[in-house]
Formats: sequence, C-alpha cells, structure tokens
Amino acid sequence: METLLTESLWGDESFSAMAVKLPFGETMGVVMRDTAPPLFYFVGWIWGRVFGFSEVALRSSSLLLMIGAAVFAYAIVKRIGKDRFAAIGAGFLSLLSPFLVPFAFEFRMYALFAFLVVGSVYFFIARKWRSYVVFTVAALYSHHYALFTVFGQFVWFLVTEFHWKSWRTFPRQLWPFVLIGALYIPWLYPFYLQIARVKGAGFWLQAPGVWEILGTLGRFATGGVPAGFVLPTAFLVGGLLLGKDWKRIGKRWLELFVIFLMPVAVAVGISHVLTPIFYDRYLLSVAIGTVILTTLGIRGRFRAGLFMLLVLYGYVSFTLFTHPTKRPFRELAAYVHSEQLEGDFFINYNGRAHHLWESKYYGISAPIYTPAGPLPLYVGTAQMTAEDTVAKLPEQALRLGVITSDPAETIVLPGGFRRAGIKEFGELKVVWFSHL
Repeated sequence: METLLTESLWGDESFSAMAVKLPFGETMGVVMRDTAPPLFYFVGWIWGRVFGFSEVALRSSSLLLMIGAAVFAYAIVKRIGKDRFAAIGAGFLSLLSPFLVPFAFEFRMYALFAFLVVGSVYFFIARKWRSYVVFTVAALYSHHYALFTVFGQFVWFLVTEFHWKSWRTFPRQLWPFVLIGALYIPWLYPFYLQIARVKGAGFWLQAPGVWEILGTLGRFATGGVPAGFVLPTAFLVGGLLLGKDWKRIGKRWLELFVIFLMPVAVAVGISHVLTPIFYDRYLLSVAIGTVILTTLGIRGRFRAGLFMLLVLYGYVSFTLFTHPTKRPFRELAAYVHSEQLEGDFFINYNGRAHHLWESKYYGISAPIYTPAGPLPLYVGTAQMTAEDTVAKLPEQALRLGVITSDPAETIVLPGGFRRAGIKEFGELKVVWFSHL
C-alpha cells in the first residue's frame, strides 16, 4: 500500500536525494550554489551511505527527527507545567498534527530544522547553556529562519534577565550568545551570497498580506485540519487556551510565545521591507510552538478536550498517511523503462513545473525543454549542468517523449512533430510525439 513513507519522491526531495548521492565535495558545492545552509546535506550524505538512498531510507531520517522534535515538545511542557498528561499530549499533538505530518515523511531540511530549533528552545528555557549553544549553532546551520528564533531568545533574555548595571558581568551573562555568533561567522559570507542570489533573481515568493498571515497562524493553531474539521478543532483549542492556570504559568507561557512567534514577525517584516521570505514550511517550529502553547498549563478538567483533540488529529493524520498525494513518478519511470526504444529522446516540459530531478532519481535522461531561455532561480538550478536543459529538439530522434504534468493540449513544440500517443499517471503523463 502506498503511504507517505513509500510514495514516489517529488521534485525537491529528488533534488536533495541526488545532491547527497554525489561525492562529498560536490555535495558541498551544490550547497554553496543553493539557498540553504549545509547541515542537512552533511547529515543526509552520511545517512544515505549508511542506510541507502531509497524513498523509505531517506524519509526515515525525517521521521526520526520529527519524533525527536515531539520529544522536546513533551520536555518543554513537562519542565514548565509539571504535568505529565499535558506533556504527553503536547508530544503526540506535535507528532500527529496534520500540518506537520507530511514533513515527517519528506526528505528535506525542515524536519532537521524543527528538531534543532525546538531543542534549542528547550535548553534555553532550562538554562542549560552548553547544550543550548550546540543545538542553536546546529539549527543556524540547518535553516536561515533559525536566526529569528535566536533573535526572540536574545530579546527575551535582555528584557527579563540581563543585568544592565553590572557591566563587569556582561561577558559572563552573554557568553552563550557570543559563542553562537562566533561559531556562525564562517557561514556569514556564504549566507550573504545566498541572500544576494535570491534577492536578485526574482524569487517566486511574494510578500504576505494580512489574510495570508492570519490564515497561516490559524492553520498552525488548528493543526492544518481539513475545512470540515476546522470549527470543532478551533473550539477545542480555544477551550484549552482559556482553561489554563495562568497564575502558575503566565510568565513562562509569555516567554515561549515571544520565542516561538518571533520568526513570524521578523519574516513578515523582512518580506515587506527587503525581500519576500514568508513561507509556512519555513515555520515548522512555530507550528510545534502553537501546540506547546495550547497544551501548557491546562487545568485538570480540560484534559478531556486535549484527549478529543488527540483523537481528531490522529484520525486526520492517519487518513493523510494512507492517502498520499504526490505524483506517482515511480510508476511513470517503470513505464518509460519498459517502452523505451533505441533512438527515443525524452524531455521535461517546463510548464507549471518540471520533473527533472524525479527523472534523474528514477533513472530517466530527460533534460528540460527551454526554448524561451535560461530558467529562473529556484530549488534545482543549483545542481543543474549544461546537459540538464535543451533549447532545440533533436531532429534525428525516432520518437520524442514529453514528461509533463500539464494538459497535453498545452504542449507547444516546433513544427515537424505530431502527437502520437499519451500515457497518463493521474496528473503526470508521458506524451509521445513523432516526426511528421
């Protein structure tokens, strides 16, 4: 049975899988041309050589990391709230959130990022500074958005704990943040190059409006459940937020609120002032943070609401897990390998999306057809070579196979080709052309 664990890799996952298959130096070269820090690729490079590069092997790393993030959610609620039931609820809600579940089965940096950021928050609120430094530096090397969480932690520390009058104690008070900054210095120049590349390349994100921001926060608060479950979920979440022992956990709850929500505020500000960067999948730590904020400090009589929310999340997430939605590229590749004849030529038709990296991962040579010129910057261009695009179609090809997820009738090719057949795999398809 196809599940989120076993379904075909999609484009970004395939890009990551092909990157970590390369020799180590070449993998790091891809990172330098990409838009993300290197830690995910470093971990993935080792993981793939230990456990293999199959869909299940690669995605298992993300699943383990999301389980780790859920454990940290449990630990935060347990440490502050001293309530094992609420802590267990926080852990399972983090693991079963319908918004978060897909990322537990996606070979990208988001699960690693969520694990490290929530770990950083735990060690910050526990004031375990050595572990805090380790997790925070690792988080910074996993995703740029970790900077915003560190900013929230630093602001909270300065406002509530820093002793401004004792200037002689400044080094002793600030050493964790100074050490984090020093360890991040080696990445500052590559970070600058990546930001400049994104800003100057017409990146596809847009600055968010008020409704998009509120909608994103609403999805986090309700776990991203389908529309038919939003109202009962909102009712349960609202009850848990109202039914807290605010006298006992008020200040610590506010501390977590500032730290977890700071990335939203900073991302919105940067998107409107500098360049658009706001995107919900970059905010997985915020989604886990909303679970922690919801469950922390609930009174005993509200435990039934937490249990009902767990059941609801579990039901929706089980349905998601057993009804995957990624395009079945593995099936398409099996068809191509069985039908391919000597002299056939395949291309990826770049309409709404191309499927170059799925093609490469599943063993099909099919460059992107780019008659209009070079591609814009997005995930994938960092690893492309000259052979991965083609501006003119070969005249000597026996048959031309066009891989696309666009409607077949929208495919526009130069004169000399006529459509000779089509094989569909849901939205994904191979459209065959032959010479007139």
